[in-house]
Amino acid sequence: MESNVYMSKSTAIPFSIRISGLGGQGNVLMGTILADALVKDGKWVIQTQAYGAQVRGGLTLCDVLFSDEPIDFPKARNFDMIFAMHDLALKQHSKFLKNNGILFVDSSMCGEIPRFIQSVTRKIISFPITKISEELFGRKVYANVINLGVVAASTKIVSYDNLKKAILEHVPSKYADTNLKALDEGYHLSDKVYTLREKLKIPYSHGSGAAFE
Repeated sequence: MESNVYMSKSTAIPFSIRISGLGGQGNVLMGTILADALVKDGKWVIQTQAYGAQVRGGLTLCDVLFSDEPIDFPKARNFDMIFAMHDLALKQHSKFLKNNGILFVDSSMCGEIPRFIQSVTRKIISFPITKISEELFGRKVYANVINLGVVAASTKIVSYDNLKKAILEHVPSKYADTNLKALDEGYHLSDKVYTLREKLKIPYSHGSGAAFE
């Protein structure tokens, strides 16, 4: 008699990213562009999003999973990288950061980093992204693309050229040049480079209860 158990042929644990902020900050667009660029890089990618009750001003999130192998489950409970675009996002989602994960913070929109983070990771990158966007471009809306530049430079998880291509496919043409300038600005903000983690493999599972984290 065959038992009804989960059987996975995938052995790679996908890398997991959560981008969280308030509705209207563009975190979902940021995740969409990142996911598209990763696909262009030849990765297997899953991108999901969730919105709060308020369309604007409520907490929203965008999750991106990527791997060199097919991904057999579209969700993650803990994340290799979290990008907090607002203080509410930092407070709500920083607890889901994996040990030795990377925390990105927009310090112009976030308050003090929770103390427990120091026991989780030392990989923290913080810049006043929204303030920089306002000062350089006169608007806050380019902060999300500046964020993409920071992520690309600080983690090397995605190629810069494919980020540019993805941006051109997802933003109106009249704003293309400004968005590319914003990407370049973010790319040159940080001189730190962190790895998300070493690639992990799990044994072929016959319902062994292996945790996909």
